[in-house]
Amino acid sequence: MKLGTIIKAGVSSLILSQMLVANLAVAQVGDSQQLDKAASINNTVVTDIVVTAQRQSQSLQRVPIAVTSISASTLEDLNIRSIDKIAIVTPSLVFDTGYNIAQIYIRGIGAQNVFGIGLESPVATYIDGAYFARGVGAVFDAVDVSSVEVLKGPQGTLYGRNASGGAILINTANPTREPGASASFEYGNFGHVLADGMVNLPASDSLSFRVAGRYRNDDGFITNITSGRKVRGKTSEEIRGKVKWDPTAEFTAVLSADYRHETIEAAASGRQDALAPFCLGCVFGGASEAGFYQVTEDYVRQDGFRGHSFNLNLQYDLGPVKITGITAYRYASGTISDDQEHTSVPLVGTYVTYGGKTFSEDIQIASSLDGAFDFLIGAQYIRDNAFEDVAVFGALLGLPYVNGAGIPDGAINAMQTVITKSYAAFAELYIRPIEHLTLTMGGRYSKDDRHISSDLNPLGVAVFNPGGPEQFSQSASYKKFTPRAVIAYDAGIVNVYGSFTRGFKAGGFAAPSFGPQDIPIRPETIDSYELGVKFVSPDRATRINLAGFYYDYSDVQVSLVDTAHNSQIIVNAASARGKGVEFDLSHKLVEWLTLGAGGSYLDTKYTDYQNAAVFDPVRDAGGNVIGAVVGTMDLTGTPLPRAPKWSGYISASVKAPIGNGWTGKLNALAHFSSSYLFNPGAAGELRTDRQKSTTIVGGSASIGPDTGEYQISLYVDNLTKEKYYTNRIIGGFGINSLVAAPRTYGVRLSAEF
Repeated sequence: MKLGTIIKAGVSSLILSQMLVANLAVAQVGDSQQLDKAASINNTVVTDIVVTAQRQSQSLQRVPIAVTSISASTLEDLNIRSIDKIAIVTPSLVFDTGYNIAQIYIRGIGAQNVFGIGLESPVATYIDGAYFARGVGAVFDAVDVSSVEVLKGPQGTLYGRNASGGAILINTANPTREPGASASFEYGNFGHVLADGMVNLPASDSLSFRVAGRYRNDDGFITNITSGRKVRGKTSEEIRGKVKWDPTAEFTAVLSADYRHETIEAAASGRQDALAPFCLGCVFGGASEAGFYQVTEDYVRQDGFRGHSFNLNLQYDLGPVKITGITAYRYASGTISDDQEHTSVPLVGTYVTYGGKTFSEDIQIASSLDGAFDFLIGAQYIRDNAFEDVAVFGALLGLPYVNGAGIPDGAINAMQTVITKSYAAFAELYIRPIEHLTLTMGGRYSKDDRHISSDLNPLGVAVFNPGGPEQFSQSASYKKFTPRAVIAYDAGIVNVYGSFTRGFKAGGFAAPSFGPQDIPIRPETIDSYELGVKFVSPDRATRINLAGFYYDYSDVQVSLVDTAHNSQIIVNAASARGKGVEFDLSHKLVEWLTLGAGGSYLDTKYTDYQNAAVFDPVRDAGGNVIGAVVGTMDLTGTPLPRAPKWSGYISASVKAPIGNGWTGKLNALAHFSSSYLFNPGAAGELRTDRQKSTTIVGGSASIGPDTGEYQISLYVDNLTKEKYYTNRIIGGFGINSLVAAPRTYGVRLSAEF
């Protein structure tokens, strides 16, 4: 009954506020440029948005799923240079990047502290249709991207691989039969330099090539006052090549290959927010007090990432059915190092090397029968060989200390590998018993086999698991059937739907681990109910999309206290529920002005979370906090992490002639989020792990010839210099705060040929 009240209120507010509209720009998989040109023919029409949320190219307004689609032009106008920034135009999405690791939450569903290789995120990421297995290395630059789609809620059938929270589909631009090239150069504060380019060459009527690349350098916006160096900066290079062969109207093959390399200056560098004696490093003489954009770490290091991939997409259109096969291979390796106490003394450091190889095969058959029935069937196979080498060292443990890259001799060391084999078969049947009405019934059967092998040095066993084995291995297998049912009524300008979907995230192993796990982690399951309304006005100037949802979340993978080893472990120990409403609107008010808005209301809570792992404060006789120790707390009734109750944005886009054959553009956007927790219960009584309410304002302005051959742009992000975090974690060493970037701005020159 409460959900119905929420949805009714949301519909009423939408009807009353049709003129509060959003500029969710055109998105089409494979060729957004052609749609952008079509939009210019009639400037009072918002061009159709095409998405692949159901593994087929379909109109966004016809798809009975809550989807936000972001086009290449929107990425450019809003200065979205990396995928994590799409959260500014995506209601219900939180995309934090502390430690340079993707922490993605949709509607409050995400991975709590899943940094290792034994588990995946419940928000799946797909690049050109291929599954990306890990959050580490998943903070991508948006290089020659045609669209990004955010699918909200569990994807039980078509994209159901570990997608109990949702999925992000990144689609890069395909070669076209029109020759062309583009280039751009940016220069901004904090040493920001970015240069990218694209060349598209048709070799014949059936063969085309496309090459795109980017170089980027950021000096870092944080000063390490101990070393005098700028940290959290990054230098990266990426190049992608694609070949498209379509010898007949029925057959298309697209082969792509890419390479990415990053060098990051202290990716995990954070500010120590505790004072002595709570700040353990301070007790040993280390400095910690610093400004908001300063740190005091003695550990000077560089982190890196290197990866390459291949993707082959084959499509054969037989008319009544279309067969698609996607074969992909990806290799990635990198490092993350951390000054654990975040002060100027060499107490404890960690150095983690991670990586792996992933092979995936997807095949599907979709019908187009123009009758009362259609279907889509498919299968997926994934093999992921992942490794993680963890080293711990420092004076606090009586061990050698290394200042820089690498692992010192005599460090505590654990080398672990996890092999995952995933099998799935899925199908959906679309029934149209009467005009405008479609019934969807589908299901997915998933099976995951995992095997973990560990090799620990004697010192690691002695410190973390006395009497335990130096080598051990474990295996586990998980099976699940996840159904989906939808009823949708499409009346043309209005599409109304209701759905039930069961989501599934496979279990696994906590990694790194210094001993065998008594019980492997069980899968998570989520049952989600959604009601949606999608409206497009008869003159196609206005779009309104509204969704109300409710979910029950069981066997949630959370951190608990292992009293036998006085440590935190990931187990299944909680259940939760969530409900809310989200909307986005787009309206072209006049030929030269588009206004925008989108937002969400989210109410989540743990319905059973006893003995949650927290840090209890230790106080002196005067009541002053002098430290923190591992403890437990009943967090039943508290909200889920990274689930702001309110979030949303407003935007405006102006495009108008300014005379002498020139056009000016102005884009502005403000994104608001109420406060949320980084960890359950904000990590305990002190409630340190918390993000305050934020409002981030940004935009761009550009001028150029009407022909679009080139343009000059100015951009700014975080105009009001809002101070906020990408992560905040309390622990035995104190409080580690990883801050987000301050105001950034620059100039961009771009050209198309």
